[in-house]
Amino acid sequence: MRPKITIRRAGAHDACETAALLSAAHKSMAFFPKLHTDDEDLEFIRGLIGRTEVSIAVEDDAVRGLACIDGDWLAQLYIHPDHQSRGIGTALLDHVKREQPEGFQLWTFQANDGARRFYERHGCAAEEFTDGERNEEKLPDVRYNWRPTGAQ
Repeated sequence: MRPKITIRRAGAHDACETAALLSAAHKSMAFFPKLHTDDEDLEFIRGLIGRTEVSIAVEDDAVRGLACIDGDWLAQLYIHPDHQSRGIGTALLDHVKREQPEGFQLWTFQANDGARRFYERHGCAAEEFTDGERNEEKLPDVRYNWRPTGAQ
């Protein structure tokens, strides 16, 4: 039996563990250029926790995933690579849907096939494809929208 996953708001005391998760997730994606050091990832996460709604998935007192809502954007959704395909991403995305009942949008990289399948399986629709010129990594990306059933 798997331990229970709890979703809660991240606090400053969660920054180090959450940043380590982000760094591990980035390093696990072969297509993704690691542009920042682990220390820079920590400063990035500290900034997110200070100015946006960061929720974390906790299991066995350890941070397994994060979701960041910034306005009507799902700005970040990462699961530690050692804990993917266990329902943690679904739990976080369901949390975001409850927090954003009118809908939200997000970007992911076109090369991130797993993320694209995940979002499409959970009702997100691809709306825009770009060449990556506007993102820091310079990788082609895709913008998704999620709207509740029946919404325009």
